[in-house]
Amino acid sequence: MSRLPKAPLIEVIFELRWTSLDANDLQDSQYLHGDLYPLIKDKYPYREAIQGFTMPSFFNAPTHRFRTAANDYPLVQIGPGILTINTVDSKYFWSEYETWVIDIIGNLKKIYAFKNTQNVRLTLQYIDLVRFDFDKENVLDFLKEHLHITINQGFYTSQSIAKNVGLALNFDNDLGTLNISINRGKNTLGEDGIAIQTNLTSGDVEPEIQHIRDWLAKAHELTSSIFKEMTKGKLQEAFASK
Repeated sequence: MSRLPKAPLIEVIFELRWTSLDANDLQDSQYLHGDLYPLIKDKYPYREAIQGFTMPSFFNAPTHRFRTAANDYPLVQIGPGILTINTVDSKYFWSEYETWVIDIIGNLKKIYAFKNTQNVRLTLQYIDLVRFDFDKENVLDFLKEHLHITINQGFYTSQSIAKNVGLALNFDNDLGTLNISINRGKNTLGEDGIAIQTNLTSGDVEPEIQHIRDWLAKAHELTSSIFKEMTKGKLQEAFASK
């Protein structure tokens, strides 16, 4: 479970991306899903194809998915140049999720030999959604009061309120680039709200397990800290209440 009793968490996604160097590597990439499956089928026995292997749209897009059961989480996705491990709030607890990620990468390295020139990059992303009524509430007031973001506008003086929001903030740091996106969205029940995507993407890393483990631990610490600071106050108290 996630740490907060009423967490707004929708999904957690870890991505490992890399570039292919030549035609042979691209050719071999179409067999990755078949080579990986025997190594992980005890935990992820349910498999499904997402899309075919076609140029030029296939690269860095998953082609196959492995689940614990049909429509269940966690899940693993793989395709040429990409591996992801996804889960949802009801199945998320960091120490367990971290183990899943490291185990999957360890199995990938058994079947695929990364080269140091392949521009390997890591991403840890959290998608949260806070319920919000855009028809009745002022989104700019909400951002200021609950997310500590102040936006003022003086160009439109109508009494009507904004019916949407789209905001992206990017910050460089020692771990890579932190991206915060705030948009109108819906949760799994179809309820309207403000979607917050907290995304940390590394620069090029060496594809060694210990390097990845170290980055992952620091990335989790940073993204968790950022979200707590962003929502501190009444919103954080609401998430923590039982």
